[in-house]
Amino acid sequence: MNDAAAKAIQADLDAALQQAPANVGIAFGFDLFLAFSARGWVTMEDFGAAGTSLYKGRLPAYQRTHFAFVSLDVPDEDFEVGK
Repeated sequence: MNDAAAKAIQADLDAALQQAPANVGIAFGFDLFLAFSARGWVTMEDFGAAGTSLYKGRLPAYQRTHFAFVSLDVPDEDFEVGK
């Protein structure tokens, strides 16, 4: 995926997050997850159970607060917010 396409999708994702509840998770298609990771937009962050420090672990995140994961149900270059 080229930079222009990645930035356009990032703008769409950021707009979708404006309409979503705080800290909602994001399901990424496989290729999009790799593209965001390669650009440093998905990083490893500390998350705990129910927003606490209990059972804390490092997980992939977008904007440091949104849990990011790959879903085989999402097309390769697409995303779903909070579903």
